[in-house]
Amino acid sequence: MIAARAFVIGVAIGATFAAGLISRSACAQYLSPNGFTADLITPAGIHVQTNGQYKTEATKKSAAAAIDRYWDEVHRCADGVISPDERTFREKLIPEFPRHLSIEIANDWKIVVGPESHRKLQAFASDMRPGAFVTARREEEALYIKVVPELNGLGRQMAGELNLWLAGNTSAMTTDLSNECSNLACYRFDYDNAPSEAWQDCAE
Repeated sequence: MIAARAFVIGVAIGATFAAGLISRSACAQYLSPNGFTADLITPAGIHVQTNGQYKTEATKKSAAAAIDRYWDEVHRCADGVISPDERTFREKLIPEFPRHLSIEIANDWKIVVGPESHRKLQAFASDMRPGAFVTARREEEALYIKVVPELNGLGRQMAGELNLWLAGNTSAMTTDLSNECSNLACYRFDYDNAPSEAWQDCAE
């Protein structure tokens, strides 16, 4: 976890803080979370533990491309939020982020009916709310996301981890990237997610 004070995205930060992030980023290597074993690395450099959820190499390749599409959307959103003057973020820290991110594809999911969409979707039990189900979650202690195989909810969680990478924390503030980038597109890819209906309005 980045040891740094919180700041508002888009507001200039102190030179000492920026220098500390540059130093950390320049020397940091990818650190695998405990118990995490990547068997897929996307073209953007994101480490993925698929847990056998994608049965063919073609499907794994398609999933990797979809994960990178989510990253492209998050990157594009962040570029629209962060000041053009923040060259440290734009030119160094943000481009390095994918190579430090770990994504685990859940293998403990089940089909549930979404409480708002009323559609069938993949979800797994929440660690935070007993009896509830989620499609994705992330950690504050590591750049780690767990997400269902259809990748529903990945974009917002990825934006939250990017905020963690840049600022050292996330918050409920409207300027937090997980809130600024909460309405990202979702994508279908070469994976049979039936009987889920979560892709009904997603892009090909």
